[in-house]
Amino acid sequence: MASIRILDPIVASRIAAGEVVERPASVLRELLDNSIDAGATKISVYLEQGGIKNLTVTDNGSGMSEEDLLLSCESHATSKVKTLDDLFSLKTLGFRGEALSSISSCSKLTIDSNSKRIVVDNGEKSSILPGSTDKGTSVSMEDLFENIPARKIHLKRPQSEAAECKKVFIEKALGFPEIEFLLFSEGTLVLHLPKADRQNRCVQIMKQDRAFMPAKILEMSFEGDNEKLYAISSDPSCYRRDRGQIKVFVNNRIIDSYQLVLAITNAYSAALPGGAFPYFYLFIEDNPALVDFNIHPAKRECKLRNQSQIYGAITNMIRNALIQKPQQEVRQEPLFPQGPSSEPSTWSSPSVSEKPSRPYSPSSKPFDPSWFENAKTILAKDDKKRAASEVSTTKVVPGYRYIGQLFNTFLLVELDDKVLFIDQHALHERLLYDEIKSLKDVQRLIVPYEFEVERSVDDFLQENSMIYADFGIELTRKEPLLWEMASMPAACRKNEEKIVSFIREQTGDIESAQKGLFAIIACHAAIKAGDELDSYTAKSLVEKCFELDRMVCPHGREFSFSITKEELFKRVGRIV
Repeated sequence: MASIRILDPIVASRIAAGEVVERPASVLRELLDNSIDAGATKISVYLEQGGIKNLTVTDNGSGMSEEDLLLSCESHATSKVKTLDDLFSLKTLGFRGEALSSISSCSKLTIDSNSKRIVVDNGEKSSILPGSTDKGTSVSMEDLFENIPARKIHLKRPQSEAAECKKVFIEKALGFPEIEFLLFSEGTLVLHLPKADRQNRCVQIMKQDRAFMPAKILEMSFEGDNEKLYAISSDPSCYRRDRGQIKVFVNNRIIDSYQLVLAITNAYSAALPGGAFPYFYLFIEDNPALVDFNIHPAKRECKLRNQSQIYGAITNMIRNALIQKPQQEVRQEPLFPQGPSSEPSTWSSPSVSEKPSRPYSPSSKPFDPSWFENAKTILAKDDKKRAASEVSTTKVVPGYRYIGQLFNTFLLVELDDKVLFIDQHALHERLLYDEIKSLKDVQRLIVPYEFEVERSVDDFLQENSMIYADFGIELTRKEPLLWEMASMPAACRKNEEKIVSFIREQTGDIESAQKGLFAIIACHAAIKAGDELDSYTAKSLVEKCFELDRMVCPHGREFSFSITKEELFKRVGRIV
């Protein structure tokens, strides 16, 4: 075993940089934080080759003194925090003192402020030099990971890196509408966001999304003991098919919080068609003593000591806003549109009464491709044997009596000497799954859907892309790491993003790929837990349920259980 020794400072800083600097967008996030903390009222960003070749941020903030320039790229050097107690009352975006040190260890970093300049080239620092910036600060990063090939190979195409930088730029601009933001790429002005109030800045950002359509903007707010909530949302008539435009800010810092996004989607579920999500920007102003951002160097996560109160406040705020606004009828789109030459489906989707859904919905969980292995194991059957069996045997539907719906989630059925509880979402999901499997129509996309993949998936698709052609998905490699989808099953229309997300993860065989793709569509289209069903719809579902060979959803989960008459009688002390 080798003896223990102290790492060379440059090696140690490059290792530490891996937690802070992943790509140009990571650098931009940190530099924008510094500019905002410096009190800038105008910030300009310049990208060259997506920020890989050069990324420059210029502001008109307070700037740095010569002494600050010398210390700025030292590890754990910061002007934001002095004592441990400061961590519990943070009012700045930066505080860890790692950003400039990490960036300068894996690129050439030039900081020009108040007519002074310093250059740190991959950890090698220069002396103070004459600068050209009279007021404010200009920070320029060049040749990211040029001396670290193992890191550089994982960077994406310049166009993709530029898109990620634009995303970070927009997120920062959302949090600070009082600042003017300009974004340049390859010398061309890409986006200019002048100073505005909170609502107008949100509308400016919404209009950047190609799918956004002019609609009435909803404004809502809530004030509690420790927290204030403010949100700008699109009218329910304007929505997306993913959660990409649901953004949550805590004390002006954007965060990733599955629980808070879930609160938003649940509160909105009664006003939108299935699988639809609003444009929703939520700004939470919370007591700094109740918020901890010191979890990860990227500062995209935080712990909220009053999260349960905030969760409830979000739900009530949204529902009150939607109730006060006269709601127009939301037309539920056909779950599986048929092409002109398609045969009519043998199973029509039951209607669902328009009632607010309960807070929990199984289909709102993040998509995880791993469960397809369960489905493959449990549902896999020999199609030829099954077809032969169906020819010679007719499924006998047992005698049963439908009792009713429990908690708007379970269907209760009296069957012989027991009571059967059936999960309505999982049942409908299985019925839709079986229906989709039988559809063979292929639809060509007017505009091919481009998507980028990781290097390992790129290698896999080069050898195996034809497995998707068997069920109508035509994939073409345009250039390294960039693919396009030119056609897809007609039944999967409007679910391109979900299909592409699956392809980006899938490395299995034809059967698991097919099951996975079809299950994605079925899961998002099925009746949800919390949907109130009329008796006709519920009885139709139950009847179809008893025609199944096994009560298992596409995820491989049993969706029913029963309690016998004897067990029930014993529970209440009654003699059978």
